[in-house]
Amino acid sequence: MAQGGDTIVVTAQKREQRLLDVPIPVTAVSAEDLAEQNLVQLKDVYNRIPGFQYGGPRAADLSLRGITTGGQTNPTLAILIDDIPFGGTTNASQPVIPDFDPGTIERIEVLRGPQGTLYGAASLGGLIKYVTRTPSTSEFYGRMEVGANKVKDGEMGYSARGSVNVPLLEDFAALSVSGFYRADPAYLDNIRPGFEEEDVNERESWGGRASLLLTPTDNLKITLSALRQEVSTDFSDLSYSSGAIELQDIADYSPAFTDRTTIDTLPSVGDQTFALYSGRIDLDLEWAELTSITSWGKVDNLLSNDVTSVFSFLGGAYSAPSDFAVTIANGGSSDKWTQELRLGGQSEKFDWLVGFFYQDENATLEQTLFLLDGSGSLLATPYIGAGPQSYKEYAGFASVTYHATDKLDIQVGGRFAKNKQSYDENTIIDGPAQMFFGPSTSVTTPSKDDAFTWMVSPSYHFTPDIMGYARIASGYRPGGPNTAVAPQSSFGSDSVINYELGLKGEVVPGQLTVDMSVFQINWTDIQLQNTNSANQFTYLTNGGEARSRGVEFASVWTPFDGFELSGNFTYTDAELTEDLPTFAGVDTLAGFDGDRLPFSSKWAGTVSARKSVELTPDVLGYVGLSYTYVGDRRSAFQNTAANPGTYRFDLPSYNLLDLQAGLEFNEVWNFNLYVRNLTNEEGVIAATTRNGTNTPRAVFTQPRTIGFTLSREF
Repeated sequence: MAQGGDTIVVTAQKREQRLLDVPIPVTAVSAEDLAEQNLVQLKDVYNRIPGFQYGGPRAADLSLRGITTGGQTNPTLAILIDDIPFGGTTNASQPVIPDFDPGTIERIEVLRGPQGTLYGAASLGGLIKYVTRTPSTSEFYGRMEVGANKVKDGEMGYSARGSVNVPLLEDFAALSVSGFYRADPAYLDNIRPGFEEEDVNERESWGGRASLLLTPTDNLKITLSALRQEVSTDFSDLSYSSGAIELQDIADYSPAFTDRTTIDTLPSVGDQTFALYSGRIDLDLEWAELTSITSWGKVDNLLSNDVTSVFSFLGGAYSAPSDFAVTIANGGSSDKWTQELRLGGQSEKFDWLVGFFYQDENATLEQTLFLLDGSGSLLATPYIGAGPQSYKEYAGFASVTYHATDKLDIQVGGRFAKNKQSYDENTIIDGPAQMFFGPSTSVTTPSKDDAFTWMVSPSYHFTPDIMGYARIASGYRPGGPNTAVAPQSSFGSDSVINYELGLKGEVVPGQLTVDMSVFQINWTDIQLQNTNSANQFTYLTNGGEARSRGVEFASVWTPFDGFELSGNFTYTDAELTEDLPTFAGVDTLAGFDGDRLPFSSKWAGTVSARKSVELTPDVLGYVGLSYTYVGDRRSAFQNTAANPGTYRFDLPSYNLLDLQAGLEFNEVWNFNLYVRNLTNEEGVIAATTRNGTNTPRAVFTQPRTIGFTLSREF
């Protein structure tokens, strides 16, 4: 994952800049790197990005720089597609993050630290931006690719992708179209009596994107885009529980069944559809650039899976047979309108940007619990819950960079935002289940809030290609209403202030590029997920204060032509700085001053080496390897009503070794071989006991996977 060099251009500050000139810690991952190593899911990429933590497939499971408390809180990390926010700002009906195929995107930009000034409420710890390909009005080109892979003791997986750019009228109109299909290899075996089957965790993804570029005049560009993707799964990771392994002992992570590829569960299915439509207008006014971005996105989620271990207490309430089961049907949908209008300009002394942002998002989550006997026949419907939630936000932002000298820049920025929320919840509780879930309810809970976030960042160019910077920036995350079964009706907002020093640049021109930073983030009124031990429903609350401090380093070294050595490492020390609060008569989370925050490792890093050589005048070959280390992490905070014998535990460290090799023929054909997880490491990616109140479950790294891709450019 090379980072650095004067050829890398990013849009981290909402305008094109060399990566070396951006006074923000940014990692840029090219689509070529993703395709070459078949890194097609976010969980394949996270451990190669400094400070990135992955705990599951939703935005609330992702974090940067240790800014997480675990669980389904409001997201601390924003997801954007071409400056368009994806998913919800709140935790309502959080969709799974789509797998953006390398044929669709140009690169991934990861911005670490709070980005509240330019990107708003959900970017408390940073953001991930997917930058899609821009059509060209002057050149016809395309790419086709097929691939296959095989996981150890599992099935084959297959993929196909293609893209084409067509100039419709030279220098006036162009159309770019891409599409893909992928079937990931399955390897989990189900031993449930009556449902025994090998390799059940099937996952298929397909989709495409079309983008039309119009340039009616020299100073006007209009870009219309449509993106649609679908994911269909059985026993896979649209849900944490359906792809997780039940454990006997979290001390050594021994599985409850045969091995770490064995599950015991009723059938689990999931489907997700994601669509995003956008229109962008760029108008060059000579003295400034006016940009308007309008978007509408919609996500539909349908998931059904076995939750017997979570709601096992329902069996006694209904005098169910010993082989009873509980399943949940989740139907979630969300849609979002956004409008951003910004004006920016550059002069000898000032670069400036002002803008307005509006979003209107609506989410609905419908959940139904079914109690079944051993044959799968329905015994009862204990719980039905449904309710729409709306979130509206208005924001104005500005950023100014003053060029004090030809070397010294001083940047300041601010953003003021107001939001309004409303949550309508309707529940139907069956009689025997009311002892756990309470009576049926119909509740409407409104809330509103406002916040000001800001940033100050001086930077100094020691040379044109070496820059040092300091950065002080704040971030904010809204609070909101809880569900009716929660002991607290609402939870509050939280905020961070980040203090940072950084250095980036080409230390040895053409050979050695470095990017390093040290930071401390102070976090106030931290949002926390808790679990009601009586009914296993989760809810959100607030704690006191925490902080995360650390060091990040990334480098690319090319000592001679054809050889590249790159790497990154991070040290992150994230902990509470005061005890978590306690409330009389309510189960609370146990956390004390100095306790580590969940799911962030103190030490993590990746080292990659690649050697390319000209085999013949028409054939170029390469070999490469990547080694990744992820240190131990702490689990989520325990509930004071945790089951006897449960405790807050460590997720052990793990190592991954990947190999790659390939051939390029006439700069047109490419054949790539790869081995992922060569040593078949059984690394623990994520684990939970629902705050100590339920059966431990874990998600492990995918077993050793061998595959190839064959592509042709034209």
